[in-house]
Amino acid sequence: MLHGFVRSGLLIMLACVVVGKMGISQIFISPANTVKTNDMSGFYYALPQNLLKIDFILEKNVRYKGPYAEYADKILGIDTYVKQDETLYTIRDVVITKTSEPDPAAWFFVEFDEKASREARSLVFSLQPDGIILAADDAEHPTQSSTGRIEKQFINAPDAGKFQYYAERNLYQRIDTIVRKITIDTTTIWRNILGTSWVDRNPEQKAKSAADMIHTLRENRMNLISGYQEINYGQSIVFMNEQLLKLEQEYLGLFLGKEIRSIEEQTVYYVPEAGKTGVQIFARFNESSGIVDAGSKGEALQIKIDPKGSVQALPGQNNPPSRARLSNVLYFRIPEYTDIQLMYKGKIIGRERLTISQLGPIAMAPLTKTRLVFDPETGQVKTIRRE
Repeated sequence: MLHGFVRSGLLIMLACVVVGKMGISQIFISPANTVKTNDMSGFYYALPQNLLKIDFILEKNVRYKGPYAEYADKILGIDTYVKQDETLYTIRDVVITKTSEPDPAAWFFVEFDEKASREARSLVFSLQPDGIILAADDAEHPTQSSTGRIEKQFINAPDAGKFQYYAERNLYQRIDTIVRKITIDTTTIWRNILGTSWVDRNPEQKAKSAADMIHTLRENRMNLISGYQEINYGQSIVFMNEQLLKLEQEYLGLFLGKEIRSIEEQTVYYVPEAGKTGVQIFARFNESSGIVDAGSKGEALQIKIDPKGSVQALPGQNNPPSRARLSNVLYFRIPEYTDIQLMYKGKIIGRERLTISQLGPIAMAPLTKTRLVFDPETGQVKTIRRE
């Protein structure tokens, strides 16, 4: 009788061990580059890598040469005017943030064990649409991102056009005197006849006409503000003065040219790489084009990434792992804190401290009786729940 109880107990213990092994060996994981066949049942997931999103806030100054610029000195006596059309950019500010994308060197294949128990198969894997893993849990997790966002609003004055009063009449009326000689018998009569025709104006004549308008507007403004009309216009006199001044500035623009200033944003993405130290050129600044790629002409824009070594004390892991087909684990990342500096002409124009995923090690988290939630931006384990 006792032997029967002992035998039954041994059978129960053996069954528990078998079931336990079946639950433990529910999945296998391998680096994607070691998978040789697509016949296995499973899926791929990726760990994230961080990109630096560098937003340059630029002031754009577009300068237009006036149509009568060559007569500014001769007619108005002004030698400071826009001599050619040009566009000039100036760096006003730099904003450094980060975003994430799948790391092409950190893709993994998860293979299911068809012999696992039903309870073991209840694990739910949540992924982002791009393949970055979110969780290995018993519930679905919506796509989330903790990437910092900075809202920027640029307010620019409306472009009023280049030169509003340039489209004036190209023709002017020329009146010639024609003398007709009429002879009747011994009497000679001289009759003057006015002949009218339209002749093209040359540019200098147009410039003189515009200069005359400037003098007329200034005279009208002087009469207005000096009370020449002897009429109290009240607040309307302010409006009339502003309109006359606006007209004067428009006509002056025909000689002096115009400048239109606005604020623009240009963005550069940079991927930090492990082992790539020192100062690196990631783009260039061209005064006539703004931010251009590193192979173009312009002043170098440099970046320096300094890892702080906050994860150096952790056990080293292959990055990416080279071991194939481990069971009941998931790979995750431990990000590294870094100091980031942007430099232009030897001066620091931007500075930030951020965590960079790919500069830290890759580690393994157990899945046996464990539920995991990952940070989609860094790939770090965010929540661990033991059953």
